[in-house]
Amino acid sequence: MKAISIKQPWASLIAHGIKDIENRTWKCPQKYIGQRVLIHVSKTTDENGWEALTREQLFKVIPYEKKLFGNKKELPHGDIIGSVVIADCVQNHPSVWAEKGCWNWVLKDAVLFDKPIMNVKGKLSFWEFSYFFFLLFLF
Repeated sequence: MKAISIKQPWASLIAHGIKDIENRTWKCPQKYIGQRVLIHVSKTTDENGWEALTREQLFKVIPYEKKLFGNKKELPHGDIIGSVVIADCVQNHPSVWAEKGCWNWVLKDAVLFDKPIMNVKGKLSFWEFSYFFFLLFLF
């Protein structure tokens, strides 16, 4: 199954279904539109993460504050924490999470795993997570 690595706190916001846009400088390949992908948390954190939130974004996050494991140092890193469907790839999306001047990947149907798949090494762009090991994890 395809996976994509995302820095914290964005990965947790996506897996919790709070953040409905992933902003990238590159357009999402058409073959991934409509596909479910795994959300892998990269080992590094966006140091401006929580502080970079706009007022509108903060209002989206506050109801989920306790679910998000506290501050950025307590968020998971190096784990696959959930999955999401990439519904579209556009520019200038009206979501509060959409950044201007880049590609806005529209996300839907987020699933947060009860137990993350721990200690997974990520990669740039889309990468293949072994389905065999994923099945072993589930059972």
